[in-house]
Amino acid sequence: MENSLVQSKQVEHIFLTEVFKKLCPFYMSIGMTYEQFWYEDIELAKYYLEAYRIKEKREAEKTKWIIWQQGAYIYEALCDVSPILRPFSKEKKPLRYPKRPYGLEDTQKEILDQEELKERQLLKTQIYFQNWARNMQKRFKE
Repeated sequence: MENSLVQSKQVEHIFLTEVFKKLCPFYMSIGMTYEQFWYEDIELAKYYLEAYRIKEKREAEKTKWIIWQQGAYIYEALCDVSPILRPFSKEKKPLRYPKRPYGLEDTQKEILDQEELKERQLLKTQIYFQNWARNMQKRFKE
């Protein structure tokens, strides 16, 4: 009876080297070197793991922000196009799509303003040239 009690209470031997061998690829995937994992202080592995968790949390928050922002764009686009979708509406033209993305810093706005200014100058030049060509054609016809 005593012998069966001892056998039922026996604990399976777990060798720590086997556990570490299974964990080593994960830690190497998050930037730790083989030598750091096996020969450096164990605290280093703890810091790598904490850094990994912080990075994952930050990336998850960034992804949520991007998804939310995309939803805002889609929502506004549907609202802007809604006059076309209502059959008895007096307004038949959709609202204009915004030229700039939301949430740009001032420097990016300045760059976009400069691009918009160049676009306007190009259009003015094209209109000027078209008018000049039209006047020349009239003169030659006379």
